Amino acid sequence: MEQKTLRKFLFFNFLIMTVFNFAHPVTPRLINELELPSYMFGLFFALMSIGSYIFSPIWGSLSDYKGRKKFLMLGVLGYGMTQLGFGLSQSAITISIFRVLGGILSVSYVAVIMACISDLSSAKGRAKSLAYLAATTSMGAAAGSNIGGWLGATHYQNSFIVQFICCILLTICLFFLTEDTLVNKKEGKTTLSLSHLTFKKSQIEFGPLLTSLILTVALMNITTTAYNSTIGYFVESDLKLPTQLNGLILSVVPICAVLGNFLISPRLAKKYDEFKTLIVIIGLTATSLLVWSGTTNLLLTCICLMTFFIVMPLAQPIYQSMISKQAKNNAGEIMGIQNSSRSVGMVIGSLSAGFLYDLGSKLPFLMGGITALIACLVLIFQHHQQKRH
Repeated sequence: MEQKTLRKFLFFNFLIMTVFNFAHPVTPRLINELELPSYMFGLFFALMSIGSYIFSPIWGSLSDYKGRKKFLMLGVLGYGMTQLGFGLSQSAITISIFRVLGGILSVSYVAVIMACISDLSSAKGRAKSLAYLAATTSMGAAAGSNIGGWLGATHYQNSFIVQFICCILLTICLFFLTEDTLVNKKEGKTTLSLSHLTFKKSQIEFGPLLTSLILTVALMNITTTAYNSTIGYFVESDLKLPTQLNGLILSVVPICAVLGNFLISPRLAKKYDEFKTLIVIIGLTATSLLVWSGTTNLLLTCICLMTFFIVMPLAQPIYQSMISKQAKNNAGEIMGIQNSSRSVGMVIGSLSAGFLYDLGSKLPFLMGGITALIACLVLIFQHHQQKRH
């Protein structure tokens, strides 16, 4: 029964991630048509990430008490409404407001769906289930980027309008076709996870391993955000390609992620030590970005980009598995904290990339390579410390 429910949620995740990505390939056109400064693509991304950072543990901890389903629905419907406001806005101020609201509401889904998958998985099978979650997320991102590029080919607003309508339909489907995955809810007075906003000690025990993982999640999200938030604008403004091709290029990484998470991640999880595998993956990510950002050789560029596309998505399910193993009866809260660390990386990565882009179109990618290298060194140090003890 749990396997059937798991497959149902993975299918819904694919559909929802498809819809969530409709607007990505047309956002650079929105910025250009409204004649906004180029750094605004980084600022808008950062504002959404700030909303995600603040509310991710809050939604996660609430779902531990109230159940998962209502927060999945809130995330999907809320994101659709804020995206409609984003797409129809004509000024930077109103867009900024909708970006913050979009981050606050969308992360209700993003944080809680990971807790749902953890609820439905055994400790032994959790890494595999989370790899499938990452794969369906990537499949949705690839499909959504392509569909959104075509929807917005004539008018970028079309992508936002269709996105809103689809979010309403998906919320209705979640209500009628899914069940709550949390069997044993927390009892007593509801306690919100606010430790990321205060200096109070969290109820979660942050040992050296969990601290290193949370820190490097933030660093790696600086890397991925530097790439993700820049590549669309790079294609639109530097390469002067249409939105259809922008959507196709944006889908390259998700397609590689699908192949990696379906074909590679389960085998890595089965045969090799998670920690060592994570270090190798992050090391290859750093090397490929650093070499690509500094070379003009076409063959070397192709090799580096293909390496980056293949290895970058492999880290996410390993992180999710290692961090989820630190949870006891607080999977929602701990996944929320992981999402907050991702959001911190997204804020830093998007803002830095936006301003660095004006100085050089490849500088955001160079920065991403450097932060991945730092993450790799942190994990190597932690692994060495564990071996000593």
